[in-house]
Amino acid sequence: MNKIIIRNVCGNDIPQIAEIELDSFTDPWTENALLSQISEKYGIFLAAENCCGIIGYIIGSCDGENAFIEKIAVKNSARKQGAGKALINKFISEITDNAKQISLEVRESNFAAKALYFSVGFEAAGIRKNLYEFPKENGIVMIKKL
Repeated sequence: MNKIIIRNVCGNDIPQIAEIELDSFTDPWTENALLSQISEKYGIFLAAENCCGIIGYIIGSCDGENAFIEKIAVKNSARKQGAGKALINKFISEITDNAKQISLEVRESNFAAKALYFSVGFEAAGIRKNLYEFPKENGIVMIKKL
């Protein structure tokens, strides 16, 4: 298994991240939308990288006591190798001093993502009806207390 390094995203990373975004989501963000996240005031934008390049990323924010994970994705060929867990753990280490909890939303049918979130201490806290499009689906709100 390749060593995974978690680091801050820079502008040159956006094309690789955009490819993962296209493969992971039915409503992917554009390269410009991803690029704008680098300069977000309260934003955290991290990449998981191995010897082959960027294999995953996480986008979130923390504006005091509440942190939110907006997006997390790992390349199909690199899944189940620890990148997702490493990204979440680094995100937590970036915000722990300020935040009391982290929240995120996940598709009801995304069993692999929910298993990852449960494994790092998130709990289901509610349902947001018809949160997602393409296809329309409920979102599960998940929270991790810090």
